[in-house]
This record gives sequence, structure tokens and C-alpha cells, in this order.
Amino acid sequence: MNLRDRATRVVVLRVLRDAVEAAYRAERRAVLDGLRAARAELALKSVRVTLPDDTPIATLTLIDPQPAVVVTDEDAFTAWVAANHPGEVETLVRVRPAWQREFFARLARAGPVADPHTGEVIPGLAVAQAPEPRSFSLRPVPGGAERVARAWHTGEIDLRRLLALGGGRT
Repeated sequence: MNLRDRATRVVVLRVLRDAVEAAYRAERRAVLDGLRAARAELALKSVRVTLPDDTPIATLTLIDPQPAVVVTDEDAFTAWVAANHPGEVETLVRVRPAWQREFFARLARAGPVADPHTGEVIPGLAVAQAPEPRSFSLRPVPGGAERVARAWHTGEIDLRRLLALGGGRT
């Protein structure tokens, strides 16, 4: 398979994935709402799922979250811990993240890292080489998803051929 074929395949799969994902999220929300209603009305927590011939394929069960302790006033809780468990309180010293981002943006990306104003080499910093690209951007053209869907529906795109596994028959 050449790059053009693979690029077409990745765009088509992305469109199909997005369509399936959207349908899945909508259906999952409807099922969750249905399970909640069944619990309220009938005290049901689970439902058996079957194929049309009554072959069981799954069980869906509401998951009851457990109550959790949360901190609503960090200062009050920290003061209480400091008074009652002083060994469990730590002081954190760090560079403010916002300043660090701004400072790093001004630094050269080659050679030893030096202060842009004084030229002093800054201890603890180095320039990491950029890794090989691990991904790529896919931005469908306006109307592209609709065109892919139309081509699929009209048979212009043969999903059996497009999705055939290596060594399989088409």
C-alpha cells in the first residue's frame, strides 16, 4: 500500500471513528438515563442485554459512586494537620511555573543554556534534542466528512477492501 492509499485510509477511518464515537456517546447517555429511570421506578440496577434471538451478550449495571472526603478549605485543613500531625506538613520550594515558561521561551535552543542578559551559563538546564515526530495533524477540508460519508453510501469507497487485514481476501 502506498502513502496515498494509506493517507486516504487514515482520513476515512477518522471520519468513521468520529461518527461511531458520536453515536456511541449519545446511545450511552440514553442507556444511562434509562437505567437511572428503571432504578427509580422499578428498583432495578442491572439489565441483561441480548441479541434479537435472546443470546445474552452483556449485563449493564449502574455503578454506585462512593462518598469521598474532599478538602473544602486548604488553609484550615493544613493548619489542623500542622497542629496535630506536624511531621506530615512539608514546605515546597519551587520556581513559579508561569515565570519558568516565560523565561524558557526567551532562551536559545542550542548550546549551553545561558541567561540572555548576562551570558552566564545557567546550572541545571540543558537543551534536549527534539524527538522524531510521533504523530501528525489531520484537518478535514470543509465538507470532507460529508464527501467521505457520501462516497461510502454510494459504494465509491469499498470498506471491505479498505479495511481488509493483511493476507485476507477482498
